[in-house]
Amino acid sequence: MKYTFLSLFLLVTFSASALQSKFGEDSVACVTNISLYREYVKQKNYDDALSPWRKAYLNCPQATKNIYIDGAKIFNYLIDKSEGDLALQKAYLDTLTAIYDNRIANFGKREYVLGLKGSDMIKYEFADIDQAFDYLKESVEGLQNKSKATALYSYFKAATQKFSNNTFNKSQVLEVYAAVSDYLDYNLSKESKSKKYYEQASENVERLFVPFATCEDLITMFDAKYQESPDDMSIIKRIVKVLDKKDCTDATVYFEAATKLHEAEPSALSAYNMGNLSLKKNKSSQAVEFYKQALEMAENEEDKASYYYGLSGAYFKSGNNSTARSYAYKSLEIKPDWGKPFVLIGDIYAASANECGSNSFESAMLYSAAIDKFITAIAKDSSVSDFANKKIASYSKYLPSNEDAFFNGYKEGDAYTVGCWINESTKVRIK
Repeated sequence: MKYTFLSLFLLVTFSASALQSKFGEDSVACVTNISLYREYVKQKNYDDALSPWRKAYLNCPQATKNIYIDGAKIFNYLIDKSEGDLALQKAYLDTLTAIYDNRIANFGKREYVLGLKGSDMIKYEFADIDQAFDYLKESVEGLQNKSKATALYSYFKAATQKFSNNTFNKSQVLEVYAAVSDYLDYNLSKESKSKKYYEQASENVERLFVPFATCEDLITMFDAKYQESPDDMSIIKRIVKVLDKKDCTDATVYFEAATKLHEAEPSALSAYNMGNLSLKKNKSSQAVEFYKQALEMAENEEDKASYYYGLSGAYFKSGNNSTARSYAYKSLEIKPDWGKPFVLIGDIYAASANECGSNSFESAMLYSAAIDKFITAIAKDSSVSDFANKKIASYSKYLPSNEDAFFNGYKEGDAYTVGCWINESTKVRIK
């Protein structure tokens, strides 16, 4: 391609103009300061980074987005370093929020950057919590499933702090939780490099949610929302997901929402929820069909574990104990440290005492096999400890007596194989 003298002159002039626009009037000084402060930041030497960073920030604000990313690191460091000097900390925080404002002005992505801004603010007790909450609200409502894990956690944390400050009521906190939980669950269902951050955020959100996690409060909130918008599928999905997650599925609003969701958009989750509802209504054959539908449509192994567990419970309710056990073990193949399937197997064994054994001793030994499963459940999963310990105490009353053991040639602690369809080893326990 041939260039005329005029075209070359215009090209050089335009390039110089663009360079000046990006790097300011003194592009050499700008590039030098950026290079200098970035080396200090890489070494986490934020004190020495401050002076060249400030020159770059003031003189060439459009040079690179890194000026704002690194500036946030520097001023978070300075705030922490100035602990004990509240006035200085507040001044540094003002600068930090201004850095985010200028990042938006020069590089856009307002909703994303507001999430960063609000998340940084919420770390400091002296920050304006209401303002931080507003930034996070705009960010999360705008980005929804695309929100960063830190923004989702910070949004809920800000809501709980507003409750502590009496500027929020409990139902408002619950609404924020419902939204945040929904977006976290979406990201937890996807395989990505950032999944570990969503897992950590989810754990932190659930920890903060404990004081608000009563079924009564959740049901009251969702019932009002459902009555107001009974055909809004986003609300229906959220009702089903949150109430199922919190094991608040006895409510009428849950039944109505789950039924509508399955009719409108059949999915693995909706089939699973209908299986749960059918089981509660003692319609075990319907429950079996729904759980099988859920397994056919399941998109990940974690969900399959729950669906197998549900199917096991449905077969147990129908009296098909051997099939119930096989599906409980299928759920454990996926989640070997999950306590609930072990508890269920223990219940299955205990319920089989009447059908297995040719005498009272052999029948009573099924309760010992059941207790083995409860002990395993506790060892694997501390969340079932209270529940499993109560079952151990309850079923221990049906263990064989010393006399029964003696007349059958056994004493306490001896190994024993339970026959029938169970065929598992246990030890002789005496009530």
